Amino acid sequence: MRVEQASPIVLLICDDHRTLTDALSMIVARDPAPPEAVQATEVLVVPAESGPIRLVEYTDPISVWCWGCEPAIRRIEYRYAGAVDVSHVMGGLFEDFGPMKEYWSRMSGGKWKEPVLTFLTAVAAQHRMPMDVAGMMATMDDFRSTWPGCVAVKAADLVGPEAGRRYLRRLREAGLVEGRPIFRRDVQLAVAAQARVDVDRFSDALESGSAERAFRADLAECRGRNVQGFPTFEVRRGPANLRLEGYQSWESLEEALRALDGDLAARELAWDKPAVLDLLRHYGQCATREVAAVFGVTDDDVEIMLEDLLADGAVVRKDYGNAGFWRPRAP
Repeated sequence: MRVEQASPIVLLICDDHRTLTDALSMIVARDPAPPEAVQATEVLVVPAESGPIRLVEYTDPISVWCWGCEPAIRRIEYRYAGAVDVSHVMGGLFEDFGPMKEYWSRMSGGKWKEPVLTFLTAVAAQHRMPMDVAGMMATMDDFRSTWPGCVAVKAADLVGPEAGRRYLRRLREAGLVEGRPIFRRDVQLAVAAQARVDVDRFSDALESGSAERAFRADLAECRGRNVQGFPTFEVRRGPANLRLEGYQSWESLEEALRALDGDLAARELAWDKPAVLDLLRHYGQCATREVAAVFGVTDDDVEIMLEDLLADGAVVRKDYGNAGFWRPRAP
């Protein structure tokens, strides 16, 4: 059976009528006008499977839309720990950024940075995660490719899955929030130390070529699964697979998870100061949007709570561009 829509496009393959009905009610018959950037594709629905659900993010560390999905990722990691396995595959957004620069130069009379600045500013305003757009622009003259950053993430992955997750996040912060040139080896090594990744093993993976080979395997997976844009998410359980393309809210990711397990429930959290401090201690720092996503409250609710904690001397705040990070104050 095939179900087609103009946008989003949904493909359903099913051999169980009840499961198909459930999936349609949860995926197709939702808000008829989702955000333009959000697309859902390739939903393979089969009778219920046991075992953990996998959430795979096809991504690139320099992608500003992937950065905008971090609140949703953190909610899934924190509220569904043990029930959902979160992992990533590097997609390599730009092997060679030169042709893109040339295109923008032709379109803007040689002033290629202006459309890039406009684009980055608009994206930051939409997803409301901290971004230092001016700092990012300062590294653009030397920027050639996103592939070195992807290879660095694979070097961390080879140290261990948790090391890879920490490193990807810290590399995003370094490039998109702090405006550091994450395509440079010295910056990649410094980020490894900051992310508590074994620097010797990380460096060995880069020098030996094993990280490069792991990245090439990720590229092959992207080609084999016809992943053409970033972010792309796949939710998997056994032979069942649901794909979401483009920027996603935490609500849409949760909806996808529950399409494969209707009994899946987020861990209960109190909305109070101790619970917020526990979250900040777990991650080290969080943006306002991330705290809001994890607890399922509004940004205004978070700002009020965190301003109270700031007045208590329990947290510190550092702003970057249009938003900021909150950290627990060191004892």
